[in-house]
Amino acid sequence: MDYHVHTMLCSHARGTMEQYVNHAMHAGISEICFLDHLTLNKKGRDLSMTPDEVPLYYYAARRLQAAYRGGIKIKVGLEVDFTPELAESARTVAESFDFDVIGGSVHFIDRHNLVSSRTDRRQTEKPDAAFYESYLDLVNRMLDLKYIDIVCHLDVIKKFGTLPPDWFYDKARALLDKIAQTGKVLEINTSGAAHPVGEIYPRPGLLEECRKRNIPLSLGSDAHLPEQVGRGFAEAAKIIKNAGYSRITAFDRKNRYSVPIQTPKG
Repeated sequence: MDYHVHTMLCSHARGTMEQYVNHAMHAGISEICFLDHLTLNKKGRDLSMTPDEVPLYYYAARRLQAAYRGGIKIKVGLEVDFTPELAESARTVAESFDFDVIGGSVHFIDRHNLVSSRTDRRQTEKPDAAFYESYLDLVNRMLDLKYIDIVCHLDVIKKFGTLPPDWFYDKARALLDKIAQTGKVLEINTSGAAHPVGEIYPRPGLLEECRKRNIPLSLGSDAHLPEQVGRGFAEAAKIIKNAGYSRITAFDRKNRYSVPIQTPKG
């Protein structure tokens, strides 16, 4: 299952929704979930659909769901970009439709975009302790939001190749405690293997800690091109199994269920 797929509405992905679905079927994916960006932060609005486009997005996905019934399961959700002062507005949008799942991400610290290739912080300077602390604090505050189901790419702050210090991951373990307490799902995001950092999100070493806390996992490619659907899933399946997991989590109109992990084609 691929639970993190984008669309052209975010302005930095290409291909039609149907092309993503067809590639998923070709790759042996049994379930796909569109999880496109909802960014209300003005610094990232050009990399997200607008609230006015959400109905178009939602109904397009539901039409595909009906058209492909029996061939592949198609779900639809949002990747909500967490900005504290805009969290309530994002909740209003997220709850305005019967989405299957809502993911939460932290993409901005102050004026810095952590994930855009256009960012002025693309490792031109080494992040300082305050930068990492700010990120951890934002994730911690995001976990208080009841409408967030999945925590996306937990350590995406490493995307451009500078690995966080060890103490960052020590503190991230405290976040895992809170993820377990709040009953949220942690995403295994395979896109990191194709980024300068060269490894999935979160780092594989954290997954055993997740297993100890019985934190359920979802799996997503963060695809921005149809051919990226399911990328790196064979290796990710091995990593997840080695951490002691045998099942992966999915959603249907906010109700979760799990299925056995299988090794996909690639």
